[in-house]
Amino acid sequence: MKTLVLCVDRDDDLGTKTGISGPVIGREENLKASMALGLADPEEVDANTILSGLQLYDDLVRRGMDAEVATISGDSHVGFQSDLILTTQLENVLEVVKPDRAILVSDGAEDEAIYPVISSRIKIDSVKRVYVKQSRSIEGTYYMIMRTLQDEKMRRRWVVPVSLVLIIWGLLSLTVKLVEFFEGGGSDIGLLSQMAFGVIGVVLGLYLIGWSYRWAERVGERFTRMKRSVRQGSLAIPFAIVGLVLVVVGVLIGYDMAQAYNESLLPSERSFAISILVFASGSVWFTVFGVFAYESGKAITVFLQTGKVRWSFIVMMVSVLATGFIVQGSLDALGYFLKHSEHDLVIIFSEMITGIMIAIFSSVLNASLRREAERKSVAQGA
Repeated sequence: MKTLVLCVDRDDDLGTKTGISGPVIGREENLKASMALGLADPEEVDANTILSGLQLYDDLVRRGMDAEVATISGDSHVGFQSDLILTTQLENVLEVVKPDRAILVSDGAEDEAIYPVISSRIKIDSVKRVYVKQSRSIEGTYYMIMRTLQDEKMRRRWVVPVSLVLIIWGLLSLTVKLVEFFEGGGSDIGLLSQMAFGVIGVVLGLYLIGWSYRWAERVGERFTRMKRSVRQGSLAIPFAIVGLVLVVVGVLIGYDMAQAYNESLLPSERSFAISILVFASGSVWFTVFGVFAYESGKAITVFLQTGKVRWSFIVMMVSVLATGFIVQGSLDALGYFLKHSEHDLVIIFSEMITGIMIAIFSSVLNASLRREAERKSVAQGA
């Protein structure tokens, strides 16, 4: 009976940090992969996982058992996408190695989540979880915490939920205090100081989310690309400014329409939901045209620089147009059921159906363009 020692790297740290794609089959290839991963990141647990799998493989061989070792890696977007890649690689390994049973080696529960998929294809005799020994001193614990927080995936997993809690708590606290402040006619100045905790919660939560997703770095990169585009005479910047102006104009018009609606009614007749509905109705198409202007600028710039038309821009603009019709139809439908607008149901259904048909056309166009690109890629490869 042949035993497969299977190491699992569900989030593809191996491919991300070394460029080595799975599956990795054989002792020598896995040893090279673990060394490459260890040199790229000496603190990477997956390097220890592969080494642990090699140790287990050597032990089985010393006992005279027929064995093979392999490593499969998924994708950084853990979930359906990574599991689909893992399944494909697993089937390739099983086809090449042809084992009778397997021993799963992983570094934690995240990798072991793929256990049902593996067990549905081959009998698993054992699961070995790899733990990395760390210093028990306070300095070692502090170092491990800081190193964990430097990992972007860990920040998103642990810091972002805490940030959302802070933002929600801060907004609820601010809402209560603001309602009390305005109902009192703005005379109770002491309420302003009581809003400090809510403001701190919102600001701290936004800061932590920005830190988790590296907003500052991305804004800096975008600013650098913007300066480069300006020096190269790109039309994306002027069109982006036009798009931003249209969005701002839409917001102002929506606000003005909501104000006019409130002023036309008595205070007891005013509705916050209707005000939001009027605001959205007044600003939706300006926002759509703003996105149109921005995408048009990018498409024209690419065409002038490369002489080629990127159909993805056209698909994007068609999708935005479809979204505009669907949103407008939804807003008109809400106004009709809330007895605010006098739109005919025929017009509402026409807007919704038009948006859906345009969305279907966008999907068909995108699929046909993708198939054509794949066909050309295959033809060039041949």
